[in-house]
Amino acid sequence: MIKTSDTLKEHENPKKDKNQEIVASNGKLLPVCYRCAQVPKNGLYDGFRVRGMFFCSDCQRELYSAEQGSPEYQEFLFLIQGLLF
Repeated sequence: MIKTSDTLKEHENPKKDKNQEIVASNGKLLPVCYRCAQVPKNGLYDGFRVRGMFFCSDCQRELYSAEQGSPEYQEFLFLIQGLLF
């Protein structure tokens, strides 16, 4: 079943579909970042996907700039390993 704003009218809060959250906005489905749980400013094309999970461009920049061994790097490593293995 394709979820649209019509099927989500009963509940105003974002819905979860397995491990991925969606947010309805004017009939459009918007992704929610797997790490920060925020809707990206530019929608679906404002980030990347790994095995169906979406990471926003802000988290992507943090991932690329994180130094190996830092807490941010370890967090990303944990999240991505959980998706791949």
